[in-house]
Amino acid sequence: MGQYFKAVNLDKREVVCPWCLGGVAKLWEWAAGRHGPVFTLLLRKSSATGGGDYFDPIPSSEREIRIDPTTDEKQTASAVLGAIMLSVAAEGQPIAEDGKSVVGRWAGDRVALVGDYDRSRLWDELPRYRNISKELVEAWNDFIEIDDMKLTFNPNCNCQ
Repeated sequence: MGQYFKAVNLDKREVVCPWCLGGVAKLWEWAAGRHGPVFTLLLRKSSATGGGDYFDPIPSSEREIRIDPTTDEKQTASAVLGAIMLSVAAEGQPIAEDGKSVVGRWAGDRVALVGDYDRSRLWDELPRYRNISKELVEAWNDFIEIDDMKLTFNPNCNCQ
């Protein structure tokens, strides 16, 4: 069988269940599976934006530069310069945090991957912790544009 792990925020008494994320729970599976990278959202710490960030004010579709091969060189240069200026202007802008997002919510907190064999028996207390798996799946899928990296929330998970 092996040991199973859940992500736990000890300070906020929150838990992320790998089975709720549509994943599996062994340590190796957290490390190599699709759901392991969710820690990048939970642990994000910054009060400003940047390209490729969750709070990027410019959608990736607006960062794309599409150049018609029939366009003259001057118009092409203008399009490229406009896209660069747009990106530079958006860098480092303050974020209006709403306090409800899971993005960055665990930054600075005591967090752990807790195993069901751990002698602390914390695993047995996890049903009383707030499960943020659904919110995390929604935030992750809004952020990740690669279909193969998207997660599927499992509403029939035993921990619900």
